[in-house]
Amino acid sequence: MCNQGLDRAKWIWCNDKPEADEYGEFYTAFWWQQGKAELQISADSDYAVYLNGSLCAFGQYHDFPYDKVYDTVDASRFCRAGQNHLAIVVWHYGDSNMSYYPGRAALLFQLNGNNGCLVASGHETKARLSRTYQSHRRQKITSQLGFGFAYDATKEDGWMLGNGHGLGHCTLVEQDLPLRPRPCKKLEFDPPRQGILIKNTAKHTALYDLGANTVGFLRVTAMSASAQALTISYGEHITDGSVRRIIGKRDFSVEVTVRKGETVYLNPFRRLGCRYLEVAGTAPLDHFLIEVLPTSYPVRALPHPVLTHNEQEIYDICVNTLHLCMHEHYEDCPWREQALYCMDSRNQMLCGYYAFGETAFPRANLELISKDDRADGLLAICSPSDTALCIPSFSLHYFTQCAEYLHHSGDEAFLREIYPKLERILQVFLARQNTQGLVPPFAGEGYWNFYEWRNGLDGHKALDISVPDLPLNALLSLALQHMSKIASRLGVTNDYAGRAKQLNRSISNYFYDNKRNLFFDRPTASKTYSVLGNALAVLCGAVTGEAARILCASVIDNPLLTPISLSMQCFLYDALLQMDLAKYRPYVLQKIEQTYRPMVELGLGTVWETEQGESDFKNAGSLCHGWSAMPVYYYHKLK
Repeated sequence: MCNQGLDRAKWIWCNDKPEADEYGEFYTAFWWQQGKAELQISADSDYAVYLNGSLCAFGQYHDFPYDKVYDTVDASRFCRAGQNHLAIVVWHYGDSNMSYYPGRAALLFQLNGNNGCLVASGHETKARLSRTYQSHRRQKITSQLGFGFAYDATKEDGWMLGNGHGLGHCTLVEQDLPLRPRPCKKLEFDPPRQGILIKNTAKHTALYDLGANTVGFLRVTAMSASAQALTISYGEHITDGSVRRIIGKRDFSVEVTVRKGETVYLNPFRRLGCRYLEVAGTAPLDHFLIEVLPTSYPVRALPHPVLTHNEQEIYDICVNTLHLCMHEHYEDCPWREQALYCMDSRNQMLCGYYAFGETAFPRANLELISKDDRADGLLAICSPSDTALCIPSFSLHYFTQCAEYLHHSGDEAFLREIYPKLERILQVFLARQNTQGLVPPFAGEGYWNFYEWRNGLDGHKALDISVPDLPLNALLSLALQHMSKIASRLGVTNDYAGRAKQLNRSISNYFYDNKRNLFFDRPTASKTYSVLGNALAVLCGAVTGEAARILCASVIDNPLLTPISLSMQCFLYDALLQMDLAKYRPYVLQKIEQTYRPMVELGLGTVWETEQGESDFKNAGSLCHGWSAMPVYYYHKLK
């Protein structure tokens, strides 16, 4: 093993034929008197460590099986003189989702004291399939998020303190994975947020309000006259009068079976993103307390610029959203997906430099994305994931992220490390340039030619993929310009700026409509024009001077153009401010107030995925979405 702190540890599992959605329980005892007790641990897919019955550590970093991450945890405060009980529950997902690249079910750990190894994973470690967690249930909350859980407290048997039944020797898992330490901080618990009873919505069914959007682990304390299963649904709103549990194929619920008498249960695996919880049982409960323990990435908020009261309200919900969307990595939304996208996280990183002033978390995310190993050289839709789906334009947003990270951190060493990856991604696009110097959309089921959530730009409409479109080529031009700055900063001889100028000439010659002084999205019989396409044309330099001034004035509230969506408004704002900061500053600030005021008034403390809120995407719109926190950046830039 390459890490000396894990030199005695072996990869283990509780059986030799693991399946998807499986919980393994692992137990060992050790002797300790005083001093250091440092635990190093890695697992597929997630772990919770209990020392003498108390939760000691949780949360495997989301990684790739070929680039495995381990945690180092100070466990000394949970130890006591004499014999100690170490119990670990591991949840093996086994099935692909947007934040999981399938690996082999396995656990690796070693607890080190002052004089070396106290105990390590091996064949002698006791293990079994969990009695309390229902394995192989495979009930998905959403396809992106993955499985929910069912826990049965009536089957608890004290195994965490050495009193369990059916524990046998482990199976050794023959694998030798590269290991590296967690590249960012571990999550911390904030004070629990208690659900307040609002009303009874049906017999033995009650609705609870956490007071604001919250992200964390579910904790239930119940006193019941009989054992009963509780179905707990969660959501961000109660527009329908109760939690909207079933939305299409999605099922926003988990299950906890309480025993006769008192049950206290905390789930340390599945983070819930919600404000409301609805609990349905089969009999009355004598006492019931439901809470969410917020799990937070530790950051410190920086001072905000001088703002009006209304601007401060918008700024605060944007910063809160940013924080709620930071865990093992950036998340698009904690309710529905919890996935790391390049485009979404670019917005989150940029805002985070101003809101939190730290660069370790952005670096960890950029590094994680760089480990993606698709055969075609592009980046998967999310990281880490083995899904075949790819959004080619999001691979180009990665260059924006990297250039902005370099600007804010000065971390040339990291950019030098991932520079070959950046070259490979760019080469995929440049190799596809046609005789006109333009890149057509990508063909095949695995490619989603998405730019934003607008008709004609969302990639869902059947289009002639042999015909180039404006957004992809403008984004490629911007990527080339970002790469030029990165290469120059690193002292690498390059002609990326020259390639961008050539591409800009092709964009101007092919997509510019001289009669309208606008760019169209693609050369179809009935041409369409979009705010996004024209904003990108300005930003990449395909149009300059007086023509750019005329264009900027033309895109505002022009009914001819497909309007820009919330996540992409930053490109419009940047284009306008690049052209004339003094002229367009009032417009940008006014537009932010107009767009975000309804979000403030809803009282969730977070910003939405789109302007339509919960009703969008057939009633599946997220009300806490990281990509929409961009006012943080503009308030710092303009105030």
